Amino acid sequence: MKRGALVLTIIAGVAVFLVILFFYLPASWFASALPAQVKCRELGGSIWHGECLGLSLQDTQLGDATWNLAPGRALTGRLAGDFELRGSAVNARSNLDVGFSGLGELRNLTARMVLDPALLPQLPPDQRGNVSANLERLELADGAAVRTLQGTIELRDFRQVGSRPMDLGSYQVTFDGALQSDSAVVGKLRDLGGPFGVDGTVTLNPPNSYLVQGFITGRTAAAESVVREITLGATPDASGRSAFSFEGSY
Repeated sequence: MKRGALVLTIIAGVAVFLVILFFYLPASWFASALPAQVKCRELGGSIWHGECLGLSLQDTQLGDATWNLAPGRALTGRLAGDFELRGSAVNARSNLDVGFSGLGELRNLTARMVLDPALLPQLPPDQRGNVSANLERLELADGAAVRTLQGTIELRDFRQVGSRPMDLGSYQVTFDGALQSDSAVVGKLRDLGGPFGVDGTVTLNPPNSYLVQGFITGRTAAAESVVREITLGATPDASGRSAFSFEGSY
């Protein structure tokens, strides 16, 4: 074989090897690239079609994660495909199309999570409940700030446990995907039954603050007593509703 033909054969062989390697990159090769707070007991499959068994975040066990990504989109600087998380306390699935910087969107996101201080240390230790989300679209901006949100988030069977157990009701927030002039994302808040009647809004302000405000009424004597505590004894309006407002960051 002539030297020129030999060189071309070697180059072609290397090119084929690199293409195959690109499409079948083992996920385990990238374990060291994970953020310090994220750990996998076992990484399997490829970086494009793989699984993380025993996923934990800040030492909190979440379950097993799987993903399917389009290698071709990675060449354009984007991760596109779907992922799923299955665990005893958290279950989630979504399609995604995001850039390497984190900007992009999630579509058809469904999630179920148990509110438990063991899973969410910032949660008050005496509160429990179940959160579910059905989001058609969640668009992320810089710093993982929410730019657009369309769908519903529900909190059901919210309750206080311990020495003073109490039913706290069920609630729903609906986002219509509309863009506000100040880049805020606003959702409609309402109760789904229980001891409190609630009608209000949830506003997400960039980059990571929120404001919840509206009107609340107590449907029982015990609930009305709680309302008086929440509103610092403010006088209800003519319909018996009391205004409330609280804010924070996430």
